Parts: sequence; C-alpha cells; structure tokens
Amino acid sequence: MPADGSEAALLREIHDLAAYAPGDAQLEQMAENVRRQAAALHAMLAAFGDFESVFFRGVGPGGYDIYGAKFTGGFGEFRVRLGADGNIEDMGFRGDGDSTPGGILTCAQEQTLQAAPATVPIQLFVYNASGIDIRAFALDGDGKRSRALMIGVDRPTSFLARVGQPWVFTDASGQCLEIIMPGQSTRYLTLPADAHGQAVRPGPQRRSPVPGSEQALRDYIDALGRGAPNYDDMTQLVATNTRQQLLLYRAVLARLGTLRAMSFRGVTAADNDVYIAHFSSGSAEWRIGLVKDGKIGRISLGPQFGPPY
Repeated sequence: MPADGSEAALLREIHDLAAYAPGDAQLEQMAENVRRQAAALHAMLAAFGDFESVFFRGVGPGGYDIYGAKFTGGFGEFRVRLGADGNIEDMGFRGDGDSTPGGILTCAQEQTLQAAPATVPIQLFVYNASGIDIRAFALDGDGKRSRALMIGVDRPTSFLARVGQPWVFTDASGQCLEIIMPGQSTRYLTLPADAHGQAVRPGPQRRSPVPGSEQALRDYIDALGRGAPNYDDMTQLVATNTRQQLLLYRAVLARLGTLRAMSFRGVTAADNDVYIAHFSSGSAEWRIGLVKDGKIGRISLGPQFGPPY
C-alpha cells in the first residue's frame, strides 16, 4: 500500500514542476533531492504534454511508492519517498515513451536515418550478451553518431533515449552490429551474440523458466538469510549490488521467516524469470536472469517497474 498522502504529495509536485521556472517560489519549497533535478524533470514533463492521471503500481526497494502516469503525449513512472513531514523528500521520473512500437533495423539503413525532432523520452534497458564490449551511439538530426555509451560484456545498462531517435550499436572498432529504434517493443533488449549487421527480431517469449533458475534463486535466498552470499555465482555487477543491499535483504527475509515453497509466475520483457517465494510469514516476488555458466546476471526483490536488473 502507498504511504498515507503520497499520491496527493505527488500531484502537488507534478503541478509545481510543470509550472517551474528558475527563481520560482515553488523551487525553494522542494526538498533538496528534488530541487537538484527540477530543471531536468520539468523538461521531461513538458515533452509529454499535459498531465492526465496517476495510478499506484506498488512499493519498490527503499520504500519508494511507484506510480504510473498518463500524459496527453505518452506515459511514464514516478517513484516517490515521503519525509516525516508528509512532503516528498526524494523523487524520480522515468519516461516510458508513447504508443510508438519501435523496431530493430539493419546496419545498411544507417545512412538513411536521422533523429526525429521534438519527441518524448523513453528509458531503454539493454543487456550485452554479444560476448564483446559494445558501444552505442545516438543518431542526431543530421544522421551523425553522437553520445557514445560503453556497455561491457554480460552487463546491463539503461539510458534515456527519445522515440524516433535511432541508436547504433557497434563493436569497439565502430563496426555496426544493429540499429535500435526506441519504442514499446524495444524497451527491454538483449544484444545477442549473432548480431552482425542484420535485423534480429525478438523470438516468441518464453513461457517456462530457464533450467536451473529456481534452484539458483533458492540458493541465493538461503545464502542471503545466512549473511553469506556466494558472490562467485554472480556477475560482478550483481555481486556489487548484493553487497550494497545485503542489510536490507536480510532485514526483509528476517520478517518473512522460513522459505516454504516457490512458484513460477512468468517471464518478463527483459527475459527474467518471475517467482513468488512463499515464506512462513508472507510472500515476496523475485525476478532472476541467468547468464553464461549459470551465473546470476539479473536479480531483484519486490515489484520492479523500473530497471529489471
């Protein structure tokens, strides 16, 4: 359930951010964490047009209330945390684009592409399973490569793009592997090992778990409860995140009690297996993705409406 008053506080903040301009009195009333990003939030909200509605989605890690938001020009997601005074002390916004489907193009099309003007933001989540380090370039309004990002082997990354702005994924030498057009079908992508200039269309989504994912999750939960995670069974990124969240995870598991059973619920757009873990004092949703050698490459506890890693 959302914290008391969080939706009303969010609506007030959206109103203030929509009307924001440097020097406005509303700016001084915002919490420091919000004030630092007020200009960027204002710009993103302005790109989506008039605000229409919000709806509660769940509670994320760290106690943030998660709300979906509908605008005249698209949709997005807010994460808010209230302070003791009932006002928002921290807030994040993720642009989820509009109804544009997006797609994957061949490298031969790069010379014909350029960014469309005045489009809405969309957050992309890409996992590099290609076996090599890759780079990603946004194409500008003249069709030139810009904004280079580096994505290491077996690593996820998320970045803000815009609908209608092509992104070219290359090897270290700059040789194109494939081109992504941001949209609803390309928000969560795995760059495969066979991406070499051809348009790789996503295959049918799995309906059954990856072999070994349930046991890997059971072992992960058991090790967390004992305070002794096996970091060798994780990618470097997951190991780092687990170390950072260890105290939180252990506190949650202590309240949930002993693990009794686990049920598979489905597969996410990011190709993670979703399980409901049933404990002696409650249940919790977990999402897990295995990479080569059976290592945990993606894992999360609780409802995840943001980065699925």
